[in-house]
Amino acid sequence: MDFNEVINNRRSARVFNGENVSNKQIEEILQSACSAPSAKNRQPWKFYILDDEQKNHIMDMLFKWDKLNPEEQTSVKGSAEQIKSADKMIMIYSDSYKSKSKNRNYKKPDYISLGCAIENMSLQAINLGLGSCILCDTLYIENEINEYLEINNFEQICGFIIGSPIYNYPPKIKKDLKDLLLN
Repeated sequence: MDFNEVINNRRSARVFNGENVSNKQIEEILQSACSAPSAKNRQPWKFYILDDEQKNHIMDMLFKWDKLNPEEQTSVKGSAEQIKSADKMIMIYSDSYKSKSKNRNYKKPDYISLGCAIENMSLQAINLGLGSCILCDTLYIENEINEYLEINNFEQICGFIIGSPIYNYPPKIKKDLKDLLLN
C-alpha cells in the first residue's frame, strides 16, 4: 500500500472479525509510535499491553460504569462493545510532571507529541492490514483502570484497540480545505 492509500484508508475500526493480532504486529505498531516526533525529544509515551483477562476486565468496568450512570449521555457502552470484539488493547500513558513549571510548559507540547505517536500507531495498523480505534471513554474510569493495572505517576491518555476489521465503512465526509483556512 502506498502512503496516500494508508492515509486515506485510515478509519476508526469499531467491529472486528476475531482474527488474532500477532506479537510481531503489536511490536511494529509500538515501534511506529516510538518513531513519532516529540517536543524536546521527551518521548512522553508509555504503553501497557493488556492481556485478554485485563482487556475483558476493563470492558466489564466500562459496562458497569454505563449501567450505574444512565443519565450520562456518553459513548461508554459503545466503547465497551468495541473492546469486546477487538483482539488487542493497549493503554497509552504520558509522563506526569510534579513541578508546576514543567506541568505548565510541557503538558500541551507533550499532548501534541502523543497525538503524533498515536496517529503513527493508527497508520501502521492500516499498513499491516489491521484496524484500530482510539478510545477516550476509558478516561471516565481512569482512576479505577490505573488502580487495577497498578499504574502510578502516569497520566492516562486513552485506550487503543487493534484487530482485523470488518470493512463496511461509509465514505469519509471531510470538510473542504478552503473551509478550514483562516487566511
